[in-house]
Amino acid sequence: MTDKKYIYEVRQVEAWAEPDGGWTYNNSWKMGTFTTRAKDHRKAFTGHLRRKFGVIFKKNKTRITFDGDNYEVVDRKTGEPLFCAYLLNW
Repeated sequence: MTDKKYIYEVRQVEAWAEPDGGWTYNNSWKMGTFTTRAKDHRKAFTGHLRRKFGVIFKKNKTRITFDGDNYEVVDRKTGEPLFCAYLLNW
């Protein structure tokens, strides 16, 4: 555990595939926020989705990506983003 609290905003994502590859968010819905002091923010994110909303991911069907500030739950097969967690404090 660390002393610093990290606050994330969690959103459900609707995205469309770009013709040249990649995805663009079409819409997203705020699901709330969570605070963590955990070292593994990825696990804190998926744990929050499971505890608060009952969202469970099947093994090897999704992956978590991280770009430095934001985590995304992504469908492994298509690459479509499903949920994201934006860091609100640095």
